[in-house]
Amino acid sequence: MTNFAEEKSSITTKDLALPDLRPGQLVRSKAGRDKGHWYLVLATSKERVLLVDGKKRGAANPKAKNRCHLQPTHKIAADFVSRLENGQHLRKEHISFFLSSLAETD
Repeated sequence: MTNFAEEKSSITTKDLALPDLRPGQLVRSKAGRDKGHWYLVLATSKERVLLVDGKKRGAANPKAKNRCHLQPTHKIAADFVSRLENGQHLRKEHISFFLSSLAETD
């Protein structure tokens, strides 16, 4: 018979399914000082995500956040993604516009 305390300690965050995120995807922060704040995904790595909001966080200084602290949506800013793929400069005004147009419909 397995002890519950032993079983609980063997579970790690890597065992939990982390959300699959893509650049341009609309996400909401679930934890931290920015809880409830909307962001667009700029880039992803295995455990961290770079986020922009067009206000405090632009492409020059994105916020790094743990994947498990984000609530993904199914919305993607297509124009944002095309600018990224084409290497065009993303100004805060562009990011803010793309973000507001997606967040309004939520």
